[in-house]
Amino acid sequence: MKAQIVTIVGMGRIGLAVGRALKASSADLTIIGHDRFRDLAQEAKEEHGAIDRAEWNLVSAAAAADILVLAIPMSELETSLVVIGDELQPHTLVLDLSAVKSMGLRWADRHLKKGHYVGVVPVLSTAGLHDGRDDAVSGTADLFNNSVFCLMPSPHADPRAVETAVNFGRLLGATPYFVDPMEYDSLAQGTETMPGLAAAALFAAAQKSTGWRDMLRFANSSFALATQPLQNGTDITSLALNDKAATLRWLDAFLQELTGLRTLIQQGDREMLDLALGNLLIERERWLKGRRENFWLEGGESQVDGPSVSDQLLGGWLGGKMKKDNKAG
Repeated sequence: MKAQIVTIVGMGRIGLAVGRALKASSADLTIIGHDRFRDLAQEAKEEHGAIDRAEWNLVSAAAAADILVLAIPMSELETSLVVIGDELQPHTLVLDLSAVKSMGLRWADRHLKKGHYVGVVPVLSTAGLHDGRDDAVSGTADLFNNSVFCLMPSPHADPRAVETAVNFGRLLGATPYFVDPMEYDSLAQGTETMPGLAAAALFAAAQKSTGWRDMLRFANSSFALATQPLQNGTDITSLALNDKAATLRWLDAFLQELTGLRTLIQQGDREMLDLALGNLLIERERWLKGRRENFWLEGGESQVDGPSVSDQLLGGWLGGKMKKDNKAG
């Protein structure tokens, strides 16, 4: 059988890393790249070697795919699903890497007439957490090594397509882990939404300061990293409004913690402030240690027996479905 076609929509850090990881693997794949900014797709091919072909037309790129990877902002997801909904092949596996999983599932159920949808969240290893970069150069082939590939399939997805999604994550170097989309979204309110809103508040406070122009000259990596979540743009809005009640609860908790720190500073209580910050540092180190060991994967990893990852990805599900599709055509 000829090489399978993987189409990656979105040539940012994650999309480039997926392409590079696939190119570095032993899998015999043809990789198509698309981005609404045509020069990014062209750069992905010519400068970064992450794809085999740049395709400017979204419909053409999606229609050719056996596996379609959507590495795009939440603000572009529904429109993209509407455009490609009738154009996919019946066997196409759609991997959606956008921010809000329950919303993505609803949109996929509404707009995708063909294909098999699986929501995905790559949870990076500690190495990926610490680099603080979000540019094309940082989208390396090893970005997903020792990471976790969280999977949230549509209830309508064929189990064999889900198995292919599991193997796709393994091909990238990640460990598969199944999670409920509603549960994920509720947890993401604290770990994704709050950093975005905190970054917005911090940058707004600094920008409105009378010393802002001088601050610009001396702001260093701490400020840059603390405000980096602003790069997520309107995805912050989507996350915040996806569950307003949860967002408000997190904001109240955050404000309460800030108020507590403010009180200690106002009182000049160095001992208690040192103690509070020290305890938080210890808990953060425990979190990072646990992340390095992936302790939370116990009982959650998908066990798939049989042929190798490459064999299953290139044969099995896709091979059988493509033969059926060709006969139907």
